[in-house]
Amino acid sequence: MSELEIAWGCTFVIALACYPLKVYRWRMLFGIVVYVNVALLGAVLFLSEREAIRYAWVKKPVVYIGTIMDVPHHKPKTMQAVVQVECMKVDSAQCWQAVDRKIVLYWMPDSIQGVLSCGDRLVFRSRISRPVSDVELSGFDYGLYLERQGIAGTAVAFAGDWQKLKSHTSLSFRQRALLYREQIVRIFQSWGLEGEVLAVVSALTVGDKSELTQELKDSYTAAGTSHILALSGMHIVLLAFIVSWILYPLRYVRGGKWLLSILVVIFLWSFAFLSGLSPSVIRAVVMYTLCVVAAVFTESRFAGVSSVSLAAFLMLLYQPMYLFDVSFQLSFVAVLSLLVIYPLVERLLHSRWWVLNYLWQSLAISFAAQLGTLPFILCYFGTFPTYFLLANLVVTPLSVVILALTLICLVCGAISWLVKGLSLSVQVLNGIMEWVQGLSGSQITSVYFSPLQAWLLALCIVAALLYVSRRSARKLIAVLCCLDVLMVTFLVDRLASTEDYLYFSRSGIYTKREHNVVQLFAKNGICQIKTLRVALANDARWKDKEVTERLPLDYIYICKGFKGDMEDLTALFQLRKVVFDNALNESYKKRLRDECESLGIACVDMTEKGSYAVLIK
Repeated sequence: MSELEIAWGCTFVIALACYPLKVYRWRMLFGIVVYVNVALLGAVLFLSEREAIRYAWVKKPVVYIGTIMDVPHHKPKTMQAVVQVECMKVDSAQCWQAVDRKIVLYWMPDSIQGVLSCGDRLVFRSRISRPVSDVELSGFDYGLYLERQGIAGTAVAFAGDWQKLKSHTSLSFRQRALLYREQIVRIFQSWGLEGEVLAVVSALTVGDKSELTQELKDSYTAAGTSHILALSGMHIVLLAFIVSWILYPLRYVRGGKWLLSILVVIFLWSFAFLSGLSPSVIRAVVMYTLCVVAAVFTESRFAGVSSVSLAAFLMLLYQPMYLFDVSFQLSFVAVLSLLVIYPLVERLLHSRWWVLNYLWQSLAISFAAQLGTLPFILCYFGTFPTYFLLANLVVTPLSVVILALTLICLVCGAISWLVKGLSLSVQVLNGIMEWVQGLSGSQITSVYFSPLQAWLLALCIVAALLYVSRRSARKLIAVLCCLDVLMVTFLVDRLASTEDYLYFSRSGIYTKREHNVVQLFAKNGICQIKTLRVALANDARWKDKEVTERLPLDYIYICKGFKGDMEDLTALFQLRKVVFDNALNESYKKRLRDECESLGIACVDMTEKGSYAVLIK
């Protein structure tokens, strides 16, 4: 038993001992102990889940047997899917060893083996490993991201190294949901939808984002409406509104309020199934279900906050890794912002004209959600859409139209004029987002907040809300203190000296200053960065070449595609250090390293790291 588990058990016993106490002054002790106990429980569950995901993979290609867990996706040269690895067989072993881990598998299509689909079992030979991290360069740890999704590693199986097995596992509930989602997308295609229209309809209605282009994603991101392309609470609320409006006559029936709530919840869970049971949809439907239950049993104004808190607790109890999921954080913070901030903003203006009231309420909703998630957005993405209020005025009504037309066409059939109206609505939505993106200053970029600064900004927002709700000099002082501390952190960052770094990563050479990353290119493969001269070796350009005088090189980065050996390079250059990319063949890399050792040349192997950094002086 670990120390954390012992601490959790102790706090649990203390909480049980404090609960029967009737003395008023002990109420705070009981609350503190319960909070500490829940926090320790979360830590225990998190460490347990992390150990259940991580696996010490064999550092060479071996044979594995696995099952495809989702619908395979097309990549430029490969197919990709999540595979549940059941067992493996090392060359020296005589029996299969159990593995029971999930990986992301990329495989080359093979006309002999046919096409793999969800639920198929296959045997493949490959080297599975946890993706190396280049977080220092890109700021994104892909390996850690996969781990938080329950993925233990990645692998590539080339044509001829995998074979489809005849046995087919019974489909799980989620796999059946994914197949139904694919059938719905094919129905959209049968309506004649294609290109960006098909991509937006598929993403907005069933959460299939595979057809979205990067340009389309960028336009929605710059407009501050990227949430519309990922199924979330907004879609659930809009669908609930549409269904409630259709079934509104039930309110006039005895017990109609209960019946209407039950039917809406059943519809939303059915929608969650048809959308592939993605975590974001499950999260939103769970929150809505709890809010409906709370609304039926209580009229408390805190019912919404309590329901959201309970939904978060239950989901974290089921999967502690959700806590570190950015979409999980943004989703719950956005909902809490709507529950807390929106009423404060909405009551500031009331008019006798319903159009003006609608516009103000729409602006208040967008403002509340954006304000609540602002610390997270600046910390994770470092961007801010300046015209988000303008864009969201259009997004909400058009989303209602698109969802309603799609629902009607699915239920009543593809009526030609309805399909044309659906296509036109999506085209108008895409056009407006592109127009907003093209406006001057549509997006503020490179405004990165550190975690400390994000917390300080969140405290500023909370203090400001408290001051707005109940104005007092004490709350105003708290707001000013938080702002002062935040400004001091910016001043310290500004006064701190910034340094330039040279990075070797992903078969490329980069320079980085703070968050600005620039990739270097040169026709002859040699770059001069201040006092450093570096070369990229990824082809056969220097094989069997001769020169009269060797050129001094500080670094040479040898990547996949390089042809030759170290003698070819030393005949042309005076090498100070050699950097080997992690994508190089292991046996070839070992031979080159041995040559460097015999020639007395320093070398760096990036097998365990995704990048290698050098300070530029």
